[in-house]
Amino acid sequence: MNTPANLTCLAMTIATILSAKTCIAQEDILIIPNTFTSLRQFEYSVYNGNVRGDIRSLGGGITGIYKRFYIDLSGERNMTTNEESIINGLSNTIKFERTDFAASIGYAVNDSISAFVGYKYGKSTLTELVPSPFAGAKTSLAGKGVFIGAGGGSAVRDWGTLSFSAAYAKMVANYNSYDIGTTEGDASGTSLGIEWKASITTNLYYDLSMVRHDYYYENFHKVDFDISEQILSFRIGLSYRF
Repeated sequence: MNTPANLTCLAMTIATILSAKTCIAQEDILIIPNTFTSLRQFEYSVYNGNVRGDIRSLGGGITGIYKRFYIDLSGERNMTTNEESIINGLSNTIKFERTDFAASIGYAVNDSISAFVGYKYGKSTLTELVPSPFAGAKTSLAGKGVFIGAGGGSAVRDWGTLSFSAAYAKMVANYNSYDIGTTEGDASGTSLGIEWKASITTNLYYDLSMVRHDYYYENFHKVDFDISEQILSFRIGLSYRF
């Protein structure tokens, strides 16, 4: 088992949010830790404004594979941010923080396709930085719940493996702000990803991926507006097969 064709793994975020793997292995048990860094283009939209900017993140995880079954754990956290918020025509500098965790279990239907289910948690926190009566005020938005999806991949000669994934999440939302307090609502989201994975050595692999997350939050108990989040991630990672 020395080529990428023998271990076809699609590792998405994300974060996120949404994670998928398609894994076929000749050994009964494999352990594959991974680490990655991401540039995430983030947009947070609400009725009176939005936040746009780039988020640099660091993440990692571990995958255990037994025959055609696998379990995956992953997490991602921003390292730096650079955001601008436009609210009621005023430009205010915002500090943005994003944390994601996910756990999933999947089954490889054949050498190219797998299906998976899992549980995810994601939280965005925005802090006002510009000196004003609201400087230091925080607003957070979190979602937690289950997701389901599928992924596939195929080897490109002996160069590496091109993979894709798609998933849907249904979650409980939690919104908290300095003026409203805490309120719950509903959340749903989709994830689409594509990845290139190739070997550096017999057991060491690199991967390049792009993942698009779209989250929608609605039906809050104390507020009458909806919120949307879009995150486009460009990721480079390393994984090692034990």
